[in-house]
Amino acid sequence: MSTPPRQAGRKSRATYRKHAGPKQDQRRSHRGERAPQAAPPAPSPQTPPPTPLLPPDTTPVTRAGLVAFIGRTNVGKSSLINALVGSKVSIVTPKPQTTRHPVHGVIARTGSQIVLVDTPGFFQTHKSRLVDRLHERARAALQGIDAVVHVVDPTRPIGAEDEMVVEALAAITQPRILCLNKADLRHRPHLEAWAARKAGYTTVLETSAHNRTGLVALLDALAPLLPEGPALYPAGEITNVHREFRIAEIIREKVYLLTDEEVPYRTAIELDKVEDRAGRDGQPLVHVKAAILVAAERYKGMLIGAGGRKIREIGIAARQDLEALLGRQVFLDLAILVDPKLDP
Repeated sequence: MSTPPRQAGRKSRATYRKHAGPKQDQRRSHRGERAPQAAPPAPSPQTPPPTPLLPPDTTPVTRAGLVAFIGRTNVGKSSLINALVGSKVSIVTPKPQTTRHPVHGVIARTGSQIVLVDTPGFFQTHKSRLVDRLHERARAALQGIDAVVHVVDPTRPIGAEDEMVVEALAAITQPRILCLNKADLRHRPHLEAWAARKAGYTTVLETSAHNRTGLVALLDALAPLLPEGPALYPAGEITNVHREFRIAEIIREKVYLLTDEEVPYRTAIELDKVEDRAGRDGQPLVHVKAAILVAAERYKGMLIGAGGRKIREIGIAARQDLEALLGRQVFLDLAILVDPKLDP
């Protein structure tokens, strides 16, 4: 077992060993598969870490409901939800289909509890089990919801992936809002084409997670669409996912951000231990022991990098975000393990 080193800047350690096999239930829930690369969308400037959008609202809840955020991949759904909630509840990368599981972000707003549901993006590619499963999850997330936010990216032409979203929306009757996203960008050549499709939407808004354009207006438009009823989550809760899931997702995010080609889609994260303890200085510390599972030896080498530089880079980036999430120092012990059953 590793012990925290003395220096605050050296809390990431990587080990490399042959994988003896993950726990069966974790292998099923975190199975990694490949999704091919797509032409990247126009990026927004670096979005700052989410901070509270609104002051705490203690008004008694009289309306509550689920709002699904849906759209093609990389339109900015997760960034918008994080900005609205004021906390990083969903990971964000420029790679297609980063979101694997529906994640809830909970907001209290003038007597309404708005539960935002992040969904996998629709992505047109060659047939694969991963893509099919994520599309099924996105469609399933539309069942039992009270309203829909259709997020679009006007920097890209309306394409087949957008039409897949429109087809999915045609099967529901709940009210929907059209978000013309990335309003912080000057060049959005397809803005008018999307605005021309406003029929069928209760509201059309321009939004941006980067400069918070339209976020309060979006919440104000959503609140009256929710049914009357009690809160769905206890006061103060901001998400449906537990701490361990968020820790694993942050590590997965850094793998996506810091590796290329098919590597991210051939990996999964398995947590061995998350333990609260006191550091050598007596301050609270969280010891995280985790494994990056890879499908083959060649991916292991890519993740290690020359002289171990890549895995150290992943560990340092993950630890910084984990400390921001957990509000205390983190000792991150990363291993890279080979599990051939991760192959599709």
